[in-house]
Amino acid sequence: MLFVARVTDHGASYYLDDLGDELRRVAPEHAVEGGRWIGRGTEGLGLAGAVDGPAMRALLSACHPRTGHAITPTQRRVVAAFDLTFAAPKRVSLLLSLGDNALTNQVLSAHREAVHAAVGHLEQRAWAVRRGSGDERAPIATGGMIAARFTHCLSRAGDPHVHTHVVAANLAHGADGRWSALDSRGLFAHARAAGALYDAHVRAELTDRLGLSWSWGERRGWDVAGADPVLVAAFSNRSAEIRQELAARGTSSMRSRHVAWAVTRDPKDRDATGADVAANWTRRASVAPRWRIEQLAQAPSVGERVDEYRFQAAIEACPPSGVCRRDVVAAWSDAVARGARVSEIEGASDHWVPGDKGSVGVAEPRHAPGTCVPAQHLIRTLGPRPVAADGQQVWQRAAAAIDHYRQRWGIERDTRLLGVDRDQLAGLSHRRLADHLEVSRTVREALVSMGGEARARLEHDGLALERR
Repeated sequence: MLFVARVTDHGASYYLDDLGDELRRVAPEHAVEGGRWIGRGTEGLGLAGAVDGPAMRALLSACHPRTGHAITPTQRRVVAAFDLTFAAPKRVSLLLSLGDNALTNQVLSAHREAVHAAVGHLEQRAWAVRRGSGDERAPIATGGMIAARFTHCLSRAGDPHVHTHVVAANLAHGADGRWSALDSRGLFAHARAAGALYDAHVRAELTDRLGLSWSWGERRGWDVAGADPVLVAAFSNRSAEIRQELAARGTSSMRSRHVAWAVTRDPKDRDATGADVAANWTRRASVAPRWRIEQLAQAPSVGERVDEYRFQAAIEACPPSGVCRRDVVAAWSDAVARGARVSEIEGASDHWVPGDKGSVGVAEPRHAPGTCVPAQHLIRTLGPRPVAADGQQVWQRAAAAIDHYRQRWGIERDTRLLGVDRDQLAGLSHRRLADHLEVSRTVREALVSMGGEARARLEHDGLALERR
């Protein structure tokens, strides 16, 4: 999940206070890194490794981190930076309180890789500046994000809560060679897609590393399947505080939730030692049977197919004006239970919204939903689309062959395969029968190529295909 917030000049101290102090607050086996530079834009400024306070303060004032000279015009800006907070699913964070060093390292490593991949997506698709004037004012690409990341593993209530603050300076080097503030419209427009990509990447990493399986919750999205509800509740103090505040106010609107979050947000407990945290987690984990805890890391993985119904529902929820590439990316990310790497989702999306590779920020064109949502007769015949990018072309080629056949022979019924049942084959003309067999062969080869569930589909329908 990704939350985006604006950071003022005065708000920057929240992150600077953590420099050199973050490792002190948690036990070594649950340690997280202090500030680290991230983003392509930092390379050109000579920034790498650990974050130092003077350099970060300079950037938040739109000054060069080494010379201190102003990079952009000196007019005061209200927004100094943007806080991009990537938060792991609740039950992923829960693994920190249950596992040994090896399990903790796997969770944190998967989280870091997902953060870097999602940041890369934002740099490529959302990071823009505006140039021109009046109606000609348009977003252009930049040299990348200039940011520092701070990874924490605790909530303010002491719950396990793996999250990374990516504090991105409101500053970018445009493709035209000029420095200026960001066009933040692009960041907020792409935040939903970037958050869904992060979630999908975490799921893919932990599915491969630990064999986890996943379940969908209407409020929480995808999370680890099999967790004991009592155990989850024992580590949800922060959520309980917010719910209690909402109940006292007698409301549940989004605005009320934000107010409740702010009212119940206590200062960080910087005096808590690592031993305190470890003991607290051990005590709270004792409420659930141990075998239920271990089951989280032993669940079988799930298939590598897109949930077409979930994907279609997400696309149908888009504005009537049409679907952008970022909408397809977000829907695809949420429609893959086992997750997928950001590169896989990016590649798959390019097959369904072609021609959008050069657009940046809010400049993405809109498409009709039908360009990325397959017809039901295609899904019935070919099964759901594969997750990986290299499977899209195979699926599309077979789908095009089916639709070409149906159009050529005037088939309008929403039936499976080619709209002709076995008893009708004898009455077909030689030309149509040959065409039918050729398309059936194309479908068969596509199912074999896609493998997995598609291969099982072929074994189930193989005789019918041969007879047709």
